[in-house]
Amino acid sequence: KKNISRNPLWPDWYNGKKIDEVQFGRAFLEQWPLKCVNGTLYTLDGPVEDESEIKQRILENIEEYVTSGLSKKVTNILETIKLLAFSDPFPIEQDCIHLQNGVYHLPDGSFQESRLFCQNRLPVKYDPKAPSPDRWLTFLHELLDDADIPTLQEYLGYCLIPSTKGQKMMLIVGKGGEGKSRIGLVLKRLMGDAASNGSVQKVEN
Repeated sequence: KKNISRNPLWPDWYNGKKIDEVQFGRAFLEQWPLKCVNGTLYTLDGPVEDESEIKQRILENIEEYVTSGLSKKVTNILETIKLLAFSDPFPIEQDCIHLQNGVYHLPDGSFQESRLFCQNRLPVKYDPKAPSPDRWLTFLHELLDDADIPTLQEYLGYCLIPSTKGQKMMLIVGKGGEGKSRIGLVLKRLMGDAASNGSVQKVEN
């Protein structure tokens, strides 16, 4: 057989005839870190809802080295990447809050700017220099008795960690049109997909 002279421009995972899928997968994960938990891929932003973007990245890397069966090759490589990226389920962490720009550690109030893989990341950034939310506080004083505001603050803080050890729920009772639903909207903005809202009638059904 005629040996193929190696082109120095070829990537390490290509030998002139075929792609080494394992080597490609490792190189891919070095450039785009992923974890695979129970068959679902995760980036640092959270679970991958649509794998087509990852397939497109694979395609862009290999298309000039594949002459046939490109679609099948992309699918095979994606499955190889999932195997290489295998991870046990992420631990439930009750002592830290994962945010868009890092991790806030509750025990000492410190903030870690590097992000870590996690089950759920809040869609907000930590800003230690953020101004006082005067508009929000004014709204609360108009809606609630002053003694109830710390209770609401404590409950919303409780919602930020994955724990039910308090064994509590909170009901805000009042007439319609007073602004109670705005609290739910703020919570949804803070927690993203981790929060859900709707009417009591829908819950009953």
